[in-house]
Amino acid sequence: MSTSRLRFVRDNQVFFVMINREEGWVEIKHEEIKGLMPAMTMEFFVKTRSLLNEVQVGDRVDFTVVETGKGEFITELKKIQTAQ
Repeated sequence: MSTSRLRFVRDNQVFFVMINREEGWVEIKHEEIKGLMPAMTMEFFVKTRSLLNEVQVGDRVDFTVVETGKGEFITELKKIQTAQ
């Protein structure tokens, strides 16, 4: 199985729209992820649900997406601290 690993970081255009902790997925609004997909709002499953422990709807995030034959999923997730 082939996989692609893409790290995606943006300032103001990547944020959570919805978090489903029970099923282990998030809906993220993002800009273009070069080599993978255009800008859009879409759902991503997370590799482990514990990645969702420190994030909330509206948070800006830095995330890593892995593309497999079965779809894309998030393997790393970090909240971006914004200036107050």
